[in-house]
Amino acid sequence: MHMRKHSLTRTLTCTWSILILVVGLPLWSKGSGYQSVPLGSATIKQLQSALDAGTITSEKLVQMYLTRISTYDEQLKSVIVVATNALDQARALDSERKISGKRSLLHGIPMVFKDTVDTIDAPTAGGCLGLAGTYPLDDATLVRKLKDAGVIVLAKTNLDEFNRGAEGLSSLGGQVINPYDSTRNPGGSSAGTGVAVNCWFATAGIGTETGASIRSPASNNSLVALAPTQGLISRAGLIAISFTQDRGGPHARSVEDAAIVASHMIGLDSEDLFTHASIGQLPKVPYYESLNIDALKGARLGVFRDLFRKGSEFEEINNLIEAQIQWIGSQGAVIMDGLTTGMDLVKFFPSARASNYEFREAFRGYLASRGPNTPFASLEELYTSGQFLPKLATRYAADLAAGPTPEFDPAYLARLKNRETVRQMIIDLMDKYQVDALIHPFKSLSAPPIGTSDRGPRDNPVSAITGLPAIVVPAGVNSEGLPISIELLGRPFSEPTLFSLAYAYEQSTRHRTPPPKFPALMGESILVPNNP
Repeated sequence: MHMRKHSLTRTLTCTWSILILVVGLPLWSKGSGYQSVPLGSATIKQLQSALDAGTITSEKLVQMYLTRISTYDEQLKSVIVVATNALDQARALDSERKISGKRSLLHGIPMVFKDTVDTIDAPTAGGCLGLAGTYPLDDATLVRKLKDAGVIVLAKTNLDEFNRGAEGLSSLGGQVINPYDSTRNPGGSSAGTGVAVNCWFATAGIGTETGASIRSPASNNSLVALAPTQGLISRAGLIAISFTQDRGGPHARSVEDAAIVASHMIGLDSEDLFTHASIGQLPKVPYYESLNIDALKGARLGVFRDLFRKGSEFEEINNLIEAQIQWIGSQGAVIMDGLTTGMDLVKFFPSARASNYEFREAFRGYLASRGPNTPFASLEELYTSGQFLPKLATRYAADLAAGPTPEFDPAYLARLKNRETVRQMIIDLMDKYQVDALIHPFKSLSAPPIGTSDRGPRDNPVSAITGLPAIVVPAGVNSEGLPISIELLGRPFSEPTLFSLAYAYEQSTRHRTPPPKFPALMGESILVPNNP
């Protein structure tokens, strides 16, 4: 059972305001040992401190987020459905905290999940009308791990239907809106997660990508996002385009929060044998424990010139990123400029994608995992029903005409080989110049007009086609007030290094820019102990 987000939360707006007046005043009487932190800037550690001190409960935190969803999401369309048991999850975790303490830093923290991530607390439909209101048999592995850490599954977020796009449009959820400019693309395909986390509808969220679909909406929403090393985080329970390329990763409003979430998602999973690559590669301590505000001092960073696009239309963002690189150098980093593979990497990208060959089979495998009660057993049956986004009809027809994944097709095998070649070239480049990571613009253009794809000259799938880890961090805004990001690309399983470098950069710049059109509501603050 489930209900749409607005019917569930509409009555909470007035109720929560009254609750603040009744509950909030006594808390202020606790004196100068506390500070009031806005909900939109409260970190996971600050929330845990407040939860431990009893100045807020997870139940109240969920109510605050639901009130924001009810107030603002009619405009933004970032959330498809709210979990009807969200408050029950919160109450149970509040009770557990009192009895036995918290499980982790994620205990009682509400998160949102892209609607291609299986959850048993809310339906999973991939944004498709044909699967509306249907449930998987089990949580995705990454959801199970986060729930084991104490996460609350708050809601499922809108997206490009079944990940097949880059504009945030689905037949079930409609068009996700960019909170900075309603005429611009919000970033796809994990558009809803990006907008929901940006506008404080949850503490953090989960997106997925085949090419750039974790990082693109994060960039357009001034968020931090990690695209992990292929094999670090299980894909079991994710609706995927590509069984060799797709990944899941966190969206957060700070590097530390992204590191906390990622720390609880990693490791071997028998349902995704790609994760065997993580054996012996996992960090000795959680990512968030190794963050170092001085990490840029003495770090060796390579400026990856292959990803600076050439042309006058790219000059503004290229120049902004050049200024950020100079800033990083001023913080003590050694900047190795001019690094290149020696080829036109951007032009080569289309030749290194195999995803279009794999969707039909990946989709069939996913539907089989849903059990006999799923309305469709194959792409053919979905196509015949017509219960999907009309603009996908041509693409589905092409998928069906192509047939199953052609494992002996020379063109398909060549693309897989191209991916391995580029991966090794980039690793060799980092090794040759002994750099800790490569830095470059994530996109060289800001968000395009709504209704158009956020790909083409904005596309940067290098992390996805190579399986190398990348983290995007807010780098300011352009002349139109739209967010831009810098990306750090690393060697396999170098997430501890990437998180630490990103943290040091973030703390020295503080470039995250919240959307001004969706401000705090009355009573949206958390009372946090000054020295927890």
